[in-house]
Amino acid sequence: MSDSAQSPGPDMHRWALLLVFASALAIGVAYASAFLPGGTPGWAPWLFMMGTSVIMVAMMAVGAARRGSIGRLWIPFSMVIVIVMGGFGVVLALPPADPGDPNLWLGLPPRAAVIMYGIGFLPYFLVPVAYAWTFDELTLGEGDLERVRDEALRARGDTPR
Repeated sequence: MSDSAQSPGPDMHRWALLLVFASALAIGVAYASAFLPGGTPGWAPWLFMMGTSVIMVAMMAVGAARRGSIGRLWIPFSMVIVIVMGGFGVVLALPPADPGDPNLWLGLPPRAAVIMYGIGFLPYFLVPVAYAWTFDELTLGEGDLERVRDEALRARGDTPR
């Protein structure tokens, strides 16, 4: 892929690692807030939700970053974070299930249904499509394979062809 197809600008790998660190810090703060006097504050579950959602997509970006960019993967990654954050937000906003009057969505209480069907299944359909969509530009090409072979030969002490 040409350099013009890769968006110039900041190094995506570095940004993704920064997001992993910030998300882990947010998750830690949310967990630590449970030890505050008076119980867990109302903002803690929302901070935990944001940190968890961002760290999942940031780790995907760490793995997908090539030459300082994630290329067209920003589209499905953005969709995944919207689905995950939106799903967790709906779960936090829904009222607790009432055992006396069970309201089921596709056989599950509403919160469990959103987690299973929205957060659990939707990204699993999106990620394989994204992989297929970007396969040619993000997988190793013949030139990349030759470079890897040459490096392996050099590491063994043999002369590359």
